[in-house]
Amino acid sequence: MNITSLTKKQVAKSIVPQLEEQAYEMSLQTGLLKNYSPSSPITTQTEDNGFIPDIITTEKNGETNIYEIQLNNNINTEKWSFFAHFTKERHGKLHIIVPEPNLSAAEKVIVENDIRNVSLMYVPN
Repeated sequence: MNITSLTKKQVAKSIVPQLEEQAYEMSLQTGLLKNYSPSSPITTQTEDNGFIPDIITTEKNGETNIYEIQLNNNINTEKWSFFAHFTKERHGKLHIIVPEPNLSAAEKVIVENDIRNVSLMYVPN
C-alpha cells in the first residue's frame, strides 16, 4: 500500500482491535470507525471549543489514553501539548501514530516544543 494513500480510518482499523485486546475493562471512543461512539471535544475550563481526539480510551481505574493519528507534517503543537497534559492528569499518555517517513519530523516537533508524556509510534512503509 502506498503510504501517501493511507487514511486515519485504515490506521484506526488496525489499532483499535489491539487496544481492545490489551485492556480488560475499558471504554473506547472514536469517530473514525462505525459501531463506536465518537469522541467529544476536550476543552479547558476557560474555553468552549476544544480538540477532538482520534481515539480515546478510559480504563476502569480512570486511566485515560489518547491516540492521535498524524499522517502528514502539518502538526498542531497546541493540540499535542494539550492532549499530553490532559492524559498526564489522568495517569495515561498521548500516543502519536505517524507514517515511518514522518517519524523524525514528529520527534523534532516533540523535542522543540518540550511536549512530555508522549509515546511516538509509527506505521511501517
